[in-house]
Amino acid sequence: MRSIATVFSLSLAGLVFGSSRPDYRAVEPSSSDWLHLLPDGPVKRQFILDCTGCHQFDSRMALRFGRPRTEGEWKEAVQRMLGFAGPESGFPVISAAQHPDSTAAWLSRALGDRKPDPRDPPSDPRITEFLFPAAQDLPHDVAVDDDGRVVVTGMFTGAMYLLEPQSGRFTRVEIPVEQANPRAVEIDRDGRWWVVLGNPQQVARYDGVGWTTFNVGVYAHSVALDSSGGAWVNGHFTRQPELLVSIDRQGNVRQVPLPDHPVLAGRPGGPVPYELRTGPDGRLWMSELQGNRMIVHDPATGHSKVFELPTPASGPRRFDVGPDGVVWIPAYGAGSLVRLDPGTGQIREIELPVRDAAPYVARVDGTGGVWIGTGAADALFRYDPVADSFETIPLPTRGAVVRHMAIDPRSGDVWLAYGESPGKAPARVARFRR
Repeated sequence: MRSIATVFSLSLAGLVFGSSRPDYRAVEPSSSDWLHLLPDGPVKRQFILDCTGCHQFDSRMALRFGRPRTEGEWKEAVQRMLGFAGPESGFPVISAAQHPDSTAAWLSRALGDRKPDPRDPPSDPRITEFLFPAAQDLPHDVAVDDDGRVVVTGMFTGAMYLLEPQSGRFTRVEIPVEQANPRAVEIDRDGRWWVVLGNPQQVARYDGVGWTTFNVGVYAHSVALDSSGGAWVNGHFTRQPELLVSIDRQGNVRQVPLPDHPVLAGRPGGPVPYELRTGPDGRLWMSELQGNRMIVHDPATGHSKVFELPTPASGPRRFDVGPDGVVWIPAYGAGSLVRLDPGTGQIREIELPVRDAAPYVARVDGTGGVWIGTGAADALFRYDPVADSFETIPLPTRGAVVRHMAIDPRSGDVWLAYGESPGKAPARVARFRR
């Protein structure tokens, strides 16, 4: 039986569907330009959520050998994608809303023979890119240590990487676990790395000398730290019930159930638990990629509370919690930034400066600004909540699916990990200098 990691890697390797592979700095439309051509509404939001998370919807996907795909070719492509990552697959990130016949007909009608105008990728001198040592790896998460070095997960190579910014050199740190599949990393106050090992269903802790591993019994997505020296992870594909897993300072492991999704708990694929973050009050926040909910769990009381996003198929992805407790959520499918005030329950949806940008990850800096990395716009945004305004920073790479970000608290520099699978550009880590 194939592992989840193997299924995921094979699926991504097969998604090009005979497309050509344009140069990553080519003058061509962005993914958001292609998404503009699709009619707005719930079908489009669900399509973005289901079909653009691993790779962009760009010229490689919209065209076949430079020409528009036929409806039959779309049907074949959707069928193949569902086999790799559909709700009945080993890596169920695509919902049951995508059906080969209906999705193919919708795409064929919406796109026809239309193509967006090509655009030259702009550049910003404040952005520096560092090519990842393994070009086809997926640098999934980044974290910055106390010395300013950048820790990166190599999801496909099964190793960790340490980037020295001044020299631009990467050092590979081996994980003594077969098919480690590192996904997420956080660094605690003692400088230890907490790393999610997806396929082995483990969490590994690295103290700079050796590794300690903990069996958590779930394929986890994210890791969040607590104030007592322990950590939490969430089960990426748990659904009845969805699970958090606690690892305390002594290494004891405990599973904690969350409230079932009222519709998706009993369906294949489920709500797809996603990001996990610790708030300033010690409560744990989690997003549901398909379930369209935010869940907050209080470890002190054992109680959980649910907030549903007002727009269906919003796709809450990798959010952050500010020092004031406000939760900032990138709504991947809806293309907006969502502000959730847990005290009042008030939810505000904020339009981004680029339509169909597919915001993937948000992080709050030391001044209260909110940084948003995108999956379709090849851009980084900063939102100023006081001025209610955005700054747009273009990224020089076409295909820059920004999966994670970390902010260096000393310099304010923003570090990004981006790459597609399959990707037209080699994987890379980038720094934006403040």
